[in-house]
Amino acid sequence: MVKLLIIADDFTGALDTGIQFKKYGICTQVFTKTRIEDNEINPDTEVLVIDSESRPLTKEEAYLGVLNITKWAISKGIEIIFKKTDSALRGNIGAELEAVADAAGEESLYFLPGYPEIHRITKNGMHYIDGELLENSVFGKDPFEPVKRSYIPDIINEQSCITVRCVQSGEKIPESRKEDSSIIVCDTVTTEDIDKRLEELQEKKCLKFIAGCAGLAARLVWKLPFEKKDGQMFRQTKALYVACGSLNKITEKQVEYAEKTGGFERIHLTMEQKLMPEYYQSRQGKEFTEWLVKLCETRRKLIVDTFDQDDKKEMFLEKHKIPKASVRFRISDSHGCIVDEILKSNIDVTILMTGGDTLMGYMKKIGCTQIEPLCEIEQGIVASNIICHDHTVQVISKSGGFGTEDVMCIIAEKVIRKES
Repeated sequence: MVKLLIIADDFTGALDTGIQFKKYGICTQVFTKTRIEDNEINPDTEVLVIDSESRPLTKEEAYLGVLNITKWAISKGIEIIFKKTDSALRGNIGAELEAVADAAGEESLYFLPGYPEIHRITKNGMHYIDGELLENSVFGKDPFEPVKRSYIPDIINEQSCITVRCVQSGEKIPESRKEDSSIIVCDTVTTEDIDKRLEELQEKKCLKFIAGCAGLAARLVWKLPFEKKDGQMFRQTKALYVACGSLNKITEKQVEYAEKTGGFERIHLTMEQKLMPEYYQSRQGKEFTEWLVKLCETRRKLIVDTFDQDDKKEMFLEKHKIPKASVRFRISDSHGCIVDEILKSNIDVTILMTGGDTLMGYMKKIGCTQIEPLCEIEQGIVASNIICHDHTVQVISKSGGFGTEDVMCIIAEKVIRKES
């Protein structure tokens, strides 16, 4: 029976939150569609994760999508509804939190935004990344969802008129006001702050509607009456292929480090190869993918990335009348075309995909709506299984903003089978 519903706004977020439960053997299902039939939910499932895929949508679309999921969960009697947010507060934060709060009615929504273990904290309502105000961090310059404010009530009220109140560490949560819905932002400077706040919410029976990132999920698992047991592990393969669809500066540094220090071969996609998915139906495109497949058979560590190497992108977009808003989806579609050809060849390879759009793009291409998370291979980086071309494929998902500089080298060391 489902005890907890997690609503994520992108695919990597769905996985890095759901894995906090699955790694302890708790039956967890992750769906990439928003309408789920009762017979699709396993009888043993205790944690249900739905990716609303609403981060790139308009605020109105995001609000409606999350509202409908929340109302459905309430109608099914699910005990706890957890709105998963990005740890750097990208996306339709205000609209989606308001949607849950509106569905909750007279009950408040408690928002614990921080992830202290990776140095993303909230203090006095201000959000910080590695000691910097959020707006001054790399996420303030995100190519798709730059966050221009650091005070969380301001971020929420950019998309909403809902009442927002802040509660500092050590301060008791205010009594719920019955006349309107509201969001209570709780400081999360340390992991202990999260633990104490969850205990207080449990004691006051206010744990029905909560919001936060994977850092909150990692603590919530210890507060709920789940039966824990050993989870699954990743398996080793002959090679690691990195489909780098993220344009985040953190990922760019990781790719550069892997190339210079980790022995990875690196291929840059041209403008046509990354922005024109139809290229892969052409003779040139087919020859390119055939060449990459052969490369995968001989190279144990390979990265294909979509970082801009020059300033010709604007000219290319204008020439081909490509809207900027479609760039992220074109990149993921192009990666999907390449990955599909690699997996059709039955190479013994693990696919590492950076950026939620990248993996989601491939899932859509093959018509797959469920994924089986296995384990957390590094903090916030999840190994999963998907069924593709009638066989099981191991994929690793990494948010563009997650991981240390050497994370790709660490993953390669763990995943690639040693030659005898």
